[in-house]
Amino acid sequence: MNISNFIELVNAIVLNYGATSSVYDFSVDLNKIKPASVFFAKNQEQADYAVKFGAYVIVSQKKIKFIDKDVFYLQVLDLEEAIFRLFRFLCEEKSCEFLYCSNIELKFANAFNFKILSSNILIDFELLKNAKEKTFFCSSDEKFILKLKPTYCVLKKCYYELLGVKSLFYTSILCKNLYFKDLKFAFFYADIFASFIDFIESKKLSFNFNEKKLELFKTFFLDSKNEICIFGSSSRVVLLVENDEDYEFIAQKLQNIKGFKTALKNSLFCDFPYSTLSEFKKNIDFTYCLIKENQEDFLAYFLPNKKEIGLFD
Repeated sequence: MNISNFIELVNAIVLNYGATSSVYDFSVDLNKIKPASVFFAKNQEQADYAVKFGAYVIVSQKKIKFIDKDVFYLQVLDLEEAIFRLFRFLCEEKSCEFLYCSNIELKFANAFNFKILSSNILIDFELLKNAKEKTFFCSSDEKFILKLKPTYCVLKKCYYELLGVKSLFYTSILCKNLYFKDLKFAFFYADIFASFIDFIESKKLSFNFNEKKLELFKTFFLDSKNEICIFGSSSRVVLLVENDEDYEFIAQKLQNIKGFKTALKNSLFCDFPYSTLSEFKKNIDFTYCLIKENQEDFLAYFLPNKKEIGLFD
């Protein structure tokens, strides 16, 4: 990129004119600086290291001292805003597109191998910079997307047919004349899966679906003592999540299922309010129970107690 164009693009003030006319890379990571590159520096120390590593242009929000008169030193009002300006241009140049998703939809986007943005421009820097032509990025942060592009896509409802019985563990569906057998997620996620199939088809994208990347809820089978056991010897099932969004989504989807209950710590808006997990463990009146809890804490209470081995055992 021509340096004069870059200066205009990021709306920078030139503190020192360097000796080059073009740059070929951009970085915010000192370990990834290439010769003839632009480095976005947070402070003097970063700027000095970047110059030693081959940067031709230093962009900073602060006024930086010059250690090399052949290097361009630029000052901007807001460093992150300057980076957003750069990527607005690069995303347009590469015809990148963005898909706005809920956090739950984002889990499926990951399984479909879409590029997932963290919605932190410094963390997403390399992902955006290295994007190929017509890359689709997914984010659950609408404001973040709009800083990169004025328009975005959303998923639409798509007709599908559930095949077989409704299951919490496997789902088979017919969607867009495609048959998907024994997908490893609960039936109530089929809406989201079908919406992605429709979106992928409408955009003429290739895809594969990696079920191992899905992180939806943890399933624990409990025996008559409410201790974790293997499938087949269980009396009831606990569905464990660790955030409000997953909890509310599943609670709404399963509210009419016979034997389904909900549990929350220190809350009256559930079937089984509890103050400690040992208190919750006393509940047996359920077939399926949804709980929002830290997994490590849950396992500490519900794994079978191991008997201590005596001296003569």
